[in-house]
Amino acid sequence: MVFFTLRLLKFSPPNDRSWKKEMYRRLSWHFYGRRRNCYRLSRDAINRSLRFSTLSRKPRRNHINKIFSYRIAAGCAEHGVQYSSFMKSLQEVDILLDRKILAHLAVYEPRSFQSLCEVVKQKHKEDLRLGLASAIKPTPSGIITRDMITKQCE
Repeated sequence: MVFFTLRLLKFSPPNDRSWKKEMYRRLSWHFYGRRRNCYRLSRDAINRSLRFSTLSRKPRRNHINKIFSYRIAAGCAEHGVQYSSFMKSLQEVDILLDRKILAHLAVYEPRSFQSLCEVVKQKHKEDLRLGLASAIKPTPSGIITRDMITKQCE
């Protein structure tokens, strides 16, 4: 092994098999039967479980994000606001809350979520009062849209 500092040398695991067996024992504490106690069986079971947890990480994250979106959309529908306009208006008003926090507010703190919906409704009223021209925001610099490309080609 290569150690770049004395600290890494001091805290590095020993090179004997007992450390490796102890690591597998710590990882297999939640298994049942012989897969928990036998080193060879636990090694195979742990490798399999780690492989599956790695493969299912992205689908699980996507599923959780969908649940967050559904909860926010349900809370918005309860207060008469569309989900897409709700998210867009929160960003424009500089209320930077992620989906997890918004979903938590929608489910467990409905009065706080209601106040956010009121802020969004107020923003919509101000946009309508100023006119539809102000509702169409100019694109930020450095962003190329399809409309810009079609105008260049013509």
